[in-house]
Amino acid sequence: MSGTINSLGIGSGVLTADIIDKLKSRDTSLLITPIDNKITLQQQKGQAIGLLDSLLSSFQSSVSSLSDDALYQGRSTSGSTSAVSVSAAAGVNVQSFSISDTKMALNDIHQSGAFSSTIAPVASGGSGTMTLTSGGLSFGVDYTDTMTLEELKDAINLQAGDKIQASVLQVGASDYRLILRSKETGLSEKIVTTDSGGFLDQKLITYDALTNPTGTMQEVQAAEDASFKYNGITLTRSSNVVTDITPGVTINLLQDSTSITSNISITQDVDTIALEMSTLVKSYNTLMSQLKDMTTTDVEAGKVGIFNGDNSINAIGREVTRLMTSINAQGNSLALYGIDLDETGAMSFKTSTFTDKFNSDAVASSEFFSNIDADGTTEDGVFTKLNTLMTRYTGSNGTLTTLTENSEAELKSLTANKTRSLALLEARYASMTARFAAYDSMISRMNQQFGSLQQQIDAQANAD
Repeated sequence: MSGTINSLGIGSGVLTADIIDKLKSRDTSLLITPIDNKITLQQQKGQAIGLLDSLLSSFQSSVSSLSDDALYQGRSTSGSTSAVSVSAAAGVNVQSFSISDTKMALNDIHQSGAFSSTIAPVASGGSGTMTLTSGGLSFGVDYTDTMTLEELKDAINLQAGDKIQASVLQVGASDYRLILRSKETGLSEKIVTTDSGGFLDQKLITYDALTNPTGTMQEVQAAEDASFKYNGITLTRSSNVVTDITPGVTINLLQDSTSITSNISITQDVDTIALEMSTLVKSYNTLMSQLKDMTTTDVEAGKVGIFNGDNSINAIGREVTRLMTSINAQGNSLALYGIDLDETGAMSFKTSTFTDKFNSDAVASSEFFSNIDADGTTEDGVFTKLNTLMTRYTGSNGTLTTLTENSEAELKSLTANKTRSLALLEARYASMTARFAAYDSMISRMNQQFGSLQQQIDAQANAD
């Protein structure tokens, strides 16, 4: 605007650009500044709603975990030793047992006699079939008089690899051995080698009894079943990983030992629940602190909460605190589990109190937090109720979504109003500038005419 009206007043010295600038500044402060202030406030509200949404989501994350039955199915195990380790799946019954006198299950391992190289032939004079048996299964490996030790190893792995692993081990400078190892442990996995054809090298098969040529490979380790005492009762298994005593409980035998007794205890995993509870309390305090700042006014400090007087925001803190401090029909409350509120509204959590109370009746505690079964009906636990409340706030059609949409719509409306008001103001002062310029030109011409007349009068007066 100033670029258009800088020339005002040059002709008249009366209608100046400064006058229009002052008038425009006054109208701007009356019309535009209030809209700018509303836009700034709405932007701040939008940021505050975003922060509140984030804090509520963080709080709901802990609430959701604590309302989930799966959290209370967690189990902790103790008592594992160098001889035995035990793990427990979720939901396994709480229990204790002892394991002692452990003896490991073993694989069956055989080695052949010495061959001069990996390309040494394993048969002579003809073809046949080497049959390997393990775990009740038999595998036929065909050979020829040109097959090498390396090729026999590969053929065994191809045919019997699911049950028997074959490898070639260099023992010395010209000493190569075929090694056969059962993939699984236990007596039933013993490896038996036979030959039909009669041409295999005697480092692999003996033909002392032609009607039944059998393997001559040295048994490096004999297959054996595992054995151990479970609560004093001797049990045997084919594997060192035992899963069939109690469903969900896995016992791993780690070494032979007659001197180590492992006293195993499977208990409720209270530590994880306590950690989630501690996180919940921290999230609650952060949420409530921000809600207080957003909704209250401190006259002495000169601070006004951005949502002061907004009932929809004020209700959040009230409803959350009401549920967190409620007492159910069974007389349970979070206060009994070490959660307290001080006079300022800050929440604290005492882990030892929580652990003692929870362990005194883990089933009742789990039901209080998640779902209570009473008289054939199911009642929502405290955190299930809280989770429902949080969903009402943070869900796709929740309070925060509505507040966000309304805030964005209001900001859009204010921005459009400002654009319209600025356009009207600019048009008004463009018109006013044009009129002032015309008036200034008229006054200038009149001044010039008056100046010319004045000169004529002065000249006539001087002539007289």
